[in-house]
Amino acid sequence: MKEILVLFVMLFFSVSFFAQEDETWHCATDEVYWELLKNNPEILIERQKLDEFVQDYIKNNPKDDEIYVIPVVFHVVHDYGVENISYEQILAAVDFMNTDYRLQRSDTNTIHPAFKSIAADTHIEFRLARIDPNGDCTIGVTRTVSETTYGGGEEAKQAAPSWPSDKYLNIWTVNSLGGGAAGWSYYPGTAPYGRDGIILIHDYVGVTGTSTMGHGSVLTHEAGHYLNLPHPWGSTNDPEVPSNCDIDDGIEDTPNTIGHTSCNLYAVTCGSLDNVQNFMEYSYCYKMFTQGQSNVMRATLNSSVSGRNNLHSPANLIATGTNDGYEPQICAPIADFKATRKLGCQGFTVQYNNLTYNTDFIGYYNWTFEGGEPSSSNDSDPVVVYNEKGLFDAQLYVENPTDFDSKLIADYIRIYDPIDGISLPYTESFETANFPFITGNSDNDFYLVEEGEKHWEQTSVGYSGKSIKIVNKYNDVGTKNKIYLPNIYIEDDNQTIQVSMKIAYGRIESNYADRLKFYVSTACGDSLKIKYVLSASSITSTYVSSYTTYTPTAEDWKTHTFTINPNSLQGNNLRFVIEAESGGGSAIYIDDVSFEIISTDNSDNILVNQLSIYPNPCTDELYVQNSESGKELTMKLTDYTGKVLAEGTSSDYLISADYLISNLPAGMYFLIIESSTENKVYKIIKGL
Repeated sequence: MKEILVLFVMLFFSVSFFAQEDETWHCATDEVYWELLKNNPEILIERQKLDEFVQDYIKNNPKDDEIYVIPVVFHVVHDYGVENISYEQILAAVDFMNTDYRLQRSDTNTIHPAFKSIAADTHIEFRLARIDPNGDCTIGVTRTVSETTYGGGEEAKQAAPSWPSDKYLNIWTVNSLGGGAAGWSYYPGTAPYGRDGIILIHDYVGVTGTSTMGHGSVLTHEAGHYLNLPHPWGSTNDPEVPSNCDIDDGIEDTPNTIGHTSCNLYAVTCGSLDNVQNFMEYSYCYKMFTQGQSNVMRATLNSSVSGRNNLHSPANLIATGTNDGYEPQICAPIADFKATRKLGCQGFTVQYNNLTYNTDFIGYYNWTFEGGEPSSSNDSDPVVVYNEKGLFDAQLYVENPTDFDSKLIADYIRIYDPIDGISLPYTESFETANFPFITGNSDNDFYLVEEGEKHWEQTSVGYSGKSIKIVNKYNDVGTKNKIYLPNIYIEDDNQTIQVSMKIAYGRIESNYADRLKFYVSTACGDSLKIKYVLSASSITSTYVSSYTTYTPTAEDWKTHTFTINPNSLQGNNLRFVIEAESGGGSAIYIDDVSFEIISTDNSDNILVNQLSIYPNPCTDELYVQNSESGKELTMKLTDYTGKVLAEGTSSDYLISADYLISNLPAGMYFLIIESSTENKVYKIIKGL
């Protein structure tokens, strides 16, 4: 008996622990719903009418096994980043959602015995549309390039307009969403015009590509909301709140619960065993809908509210190319591509990735590479070498039996000769008349990598003359914008370079925290290495109103100085890169960035600092500031038992230690740092 009890306890904790290996997530469906309701109280009347219809339908109509097919279109809103998910990932996501809705998962045998008998095959299936609203061929995926992919939410739906919501389930995928949500859906009858459907972060789409197995059923969850299912604890976004026992989801066979973000299969929170494995939970061990939930969804699909009853009608299935027996056509291609690297020194190698879309078949490729070797290719994803300096075009032509298309990007690849770099000492005052090009130096320039609504720009307000600024109050928190300064020629890479600059920053309250990061490249802008980070508190000049854009006074400019040491220099090129990470502050100005060679004695005095780590708490970034450049640190990250989870060594002045925390769930850890002169332990908190 004792052995059985021990085995049970071990099983319980193993199930609970491994279910939390992915970070806790939440959807914003109810948050969006209650905000809509506050501004449009008449929505509540429509919701009540729908609820009455659903109850009457369930009561008065016999159950049947008709398969309700829902046509689907994915609108991928991207900026050529990881959020531009593949067609294969989307196909896999739809397949995975169908296994959930049809009770065909391979692990349904692990459903808790108390709920196995009510686990439902909903007889609902989702199919990618093969005919678009204009009657043209489609593969059920649109792709739109837009910066609204970064936290845009509803703005992303404007960038990629909805297809008729009474004919298609619209699903938008983006890079990020505000408020930490993985996604949300609109309940039937609540969506503003053109917004009905589901929106998700790209890494919660299916189980392949950028997503993971732990995220696989989040789309299933959101589709449940789309089909009128609340969370099991009721219409709130907040699980595990005791007061949730006072509300309910209105479905008889889902036990009243406070909700769960972990997988305790034996939880009793409101007087009865909880259905923790329900797809509408947050538990990460979801495996089922109940029969009652199935009845609600199927009844909703017979309601005219939001046209849900038209989705699966025979006429609509024919119109969308999702009816049984439909023979898909080969759609016309839309040419698109991306280079994995876009700027570097002579001898630069570029991998091109074909991103042609709107079709699942391409019969012929023809690439043209100005200045490249080879100058043309018929491969899908060719590799090209650039040996000459200059700005070069790239073009892709694609063809299949239906049609052809081509795309040309002018000045796509930037190749530099390190000899053309500016000699030291050098001060960049941003006075060039043709920004981002350098007046009088056609072989050098500024280069910008842009995200969000506002980017680095030249301005007439400066410490001396002009400067560059970025207004982050218009950018979502976490948005990153880079500016690459012109190439510098390094005559002797055994010398230390001191960098100094003038910075003015108007901050909107202490909880608005922009951050500056500084990188160097010894390959004309390729292969960046982080060298320095300035927090919001260290660059704040003054606090300003959120209603005006900050303009600095003469007293606002602060001088910041650090060094680039010989171990960071290799060869004759140095390119300095400034990144602004938005925290919602008003504006940051930078002027007079100077580079000069200093003696080793002076650099030693500057480099003496205190060993420190930041940020802490952290999420996906962690930096270790060495107390002395060149001193080797050994770093070990452990759990509370002392088990080493990750480790590494570095002698850099500023160490990017993201790899120590990147694969770990949220929680508390310990970072042990050892060197010839130090032995310290830091408590690390990793957040969501």
